[in-house]
Amino acid sequence: MVAQSALTDSAEQRDLRDTVRRLLRDRAPLAALREGADTGAGFDRKLWDQLAELGLTALAVPEEHEGLGQTALETAVVFEEMGRGLYFGPYLASVGLAVPALLASGDESACADLLPGIGTGETIGTVAVIEADGSWSTGATDTEAAADGDGWLLTGTKDIVLDGADADLLLVTARHDNQVSLFAVQADAPGLDRTRLESLDLSRSLARVSFADTPARLVGTPGGAPALVAGVLDQVLVALAAEQAGGAAACLELSVEYAKTRKQFGQPIGSFQAVAHNCVDMLHGVEFSRACARYAAAARAEDAPDAQESARVAAAYCGEAFRAIAVQTVHVHGGTGFTWEHDAHLYYRRAWSARHLFGGLDDHYRTIAALALRPW
Repeated sequence: MVAQSALTDSAEQRDLRDTVRRLLRDRAPLAALREGADTGAGFDRKLWDQLAELGLTALAVPEEHEGLGQTALETAVVFEEMGRGLYFGPYLASVGLAVPALLASGDESACADLLPGIGTGETIGTVAVIEADGSWSTGATDTEAAADGDGWLLTGTKDIVLDGADADLLLVTARHDNQVSLFAVQADAPGLDRTRLESLDLSRSLARVSFADTPARLVGTPGGAPALVAGVLDQVLVALAAEQAGGAAACLELSVEYAKTRKQFGQPIGSFQAVAHNCVDMLHGVEFSRACARYAAAARAEDAPDAQESARVAAAYCGEAFRAIAVQTVHVHGGTGFTWEHDAHLYYRRAWSARHLFGGLDDHYRTIAALALRPW
């Protein structure tokens, strides 16, 4: 169990939440997201610089590497607000994936070289694991690493790489000598080819990344990738659950506001029992999502014995709740919820795609079952 005080925002966390919410509301309205989807424009680099100036990119970076050394609770607050505003940028990839991967590697040299740049926002990082099978398991890794003097050369292809087309640093799993290790590849490395993929989620950038004798640097110990990826996956699921809780809360707000203002037969539609019950069901889902995500973040911050279980429970519950709430939001809005000009379909797209970003519901249930049956 975690400390009771960790389950509610401290004064500092409330200030952090308010700051991020105001910034995204003012600088990243969803109208800009739709415009970017129309024009093919990438994420807003000026907004990214503002996030960095506020120290948000340095939250999870330890102080010895020029970061702020904050816990999973603080980053979860930011991720929840990112989910609420459907932030279109590489925050989840850089802070939610790359930073935990470097820290989990135990490679002090790599951390000293690479983490400060991520903390200042000058370096955008990501992790490339998924291949043709669509799995985060390293067991089927076909990307090959070959020793080349003091370095390595990578050959292969990674699919569904989060923000892979924009990343300055890619942390890549590759096989060598019948084991899988983690390697760092710089964006300007020869033989690196990146293709932006079309995604259901307009607020998430995905890419296919290919390597052809691409120079790389070993990160961590040889053969350490399977355990490292499993640990990073647990951490990023907590971040994603917070995002999903924030997105679900935004859907509820959209629905309640519409139910209060849209009239039929001279009455607000919120006065009709069917719509009112729908909104109450959504409220339940939002509150339970927040509770699951918050507990998982607190367990991670306190290194609680049930941290892994709580991460998977949060992933399973928040993903399903966000999907259901996004569907209900469209139902409350009727046909207008599917129009390009309305925000409801953007949350609908995010909810469906996020459920499969780091494994599906069955993966989470299997892991929960395995953890429940393990000997103590």
